[in-house]
Amino acid sequence: MRIRHAFVLLTATLCLAACASDQFSAVKANDVEARSVGAQSLASAEYKLTTGDRIRVTVFGATPVSGEYSVDNSGAISLSPIGSLPVKDLTTTAAADLIATRLKESDLYRAPRVTVDMVSFGPFYILGEVNKPGELPYRSGMSLFAAVASAGGYTYRANPRHVYIRKPGDPVESEYEVRADIAVLPGDIIRVPELRF
Repeated sequence: MRIRHAFVLLTATLCLAACASDQFSAVKANDVEARSVGAQSLASAEYKLTTGDRIRVTVFGATPVSGEYSVDNSGAISLSPIGSLPVKDLTTTAAADLIATRLKESDLYRAPRVTVDMVSFGPFYILGEVNKPGELPYRSGMSLFAAVASAGGYTYRANPRHVYIRKPGDPVESEYEVRADIAVLPGDIIRVPELRF
């Protein structure tokens, strides 16, 4: 009787594991150091724009074009004289160069000088074993610990030693062993797994 019970329990566990593996595709991350808060803050100048970010575009001598713009779901901003402009995955410097090029090509400006500055970042997402999963506002320099705190902390079923993070546009999530604080970036999808006994 006990053997049969153990067999049924083992079969059910394997089925659940198979279902879980169908739902999420994960790889073991080797870049924990690159994902550390210190490393990300050093690379903040190289931050690449993503959906939900809000930027300030300043075109010197062209007040009608200057203003604040949000990166829409297609990864673009809409500037009145030149229309939709794809800026997702560009740094603010690269976005400024692209805007200057398009303004020059439109024959509206001979040598436009453009700057792009961050106003606010897009949200991040957290799901799994936290008390308040969902879409949450991002703050510059945010860490995993701060992200979990924003989501109301871990549930009693959470495994606080591992976390899965999927970058924007990436079909595969990476598994991180939480040995040190990990940087969270706008657009990240964080999944806190359940503790397995």
